[in-house]
Amino acid sequence: MRGFLAILIAIIALAWIGCEPSGGAVNAEDKEPHFLEGRRQMQHRDFEGAERSFHKALEANPRSSLAHYEIGLLYLTRKSDPAAAIYHLQRYLSLKPDAPNGKDVQNHIEALKGDLARDILGSPQHAPDTAIQQLRTQLNQMAAENQALQHQLQSRGITPNPRPPTNSTVQLPQPGGTTPPPPPASRRKHKVRSGENPTAIARQFGISLPELYAANPGLNPSKLQIGQELIIPARGQ
Repeated sequence: MRGFLAILIAIIALAWIGCEPSGGAVNAEDKEPHFLEGRRQMQHRDFEGAERSFHKALEANPRSSLAHYEIGLLYLTRKSDPAAAIYHLQRYLSLKPDAPNGKDVQNHIEALKGDLARDILGSPQHAPDTAIQQLRTQLNQMAAENQALQHQLQSRGITPNPRPPTNSTVQLPQPGGTTPPPPPASRRKHKVRSGENPTAIARQFGISLPELYAANPGLNPSKLQIGQELIIPARGQ
């Protein structure tokens, strides 16, 4: 009886081992129908179809290192998608760490990382620090050059022109008549929006309620309408 049990256990163990994926099964991923179709489409330069086929090969076997490799090459050479290429090539190396082309694939990954950094940051590795430092250097140089130019002008008895205000407006003369006085730059217009009232509008522009009423004679809060245009006076007027 004990001998029979030992033989039975041995048979079960052999059957279990037979269910485990062998090296031949791993190597058989290059015989997967979708993978073979993708390789055929690559030969016919049908890159879109090849991409779909290789992804189907991954659906059939998510651990297909060769499918990851082919997709990575597609994104590297045809799709210009460095992030996707990095993912699939790294997955290939993780599934096949002893790949004979592992060093070349790793070199591709490092180059792709540099491309990705340039795409995102506009410069290679350590781009934020380098770019900020370069910008600071340029600004300092420009400031020094501007200061030196002002000193040169002052040494020649020339007073540098002050910078005009950014909100200044040049009034061009009108032909055939006297130039009318420009309207006060401080007076603005505001269109009433839903839910607004004179008090809220005055508070929004930092003026008093009497100033708002003075600039808009006949203003009736109870008859205020959406879209009604109000004149906003300058503060203190």
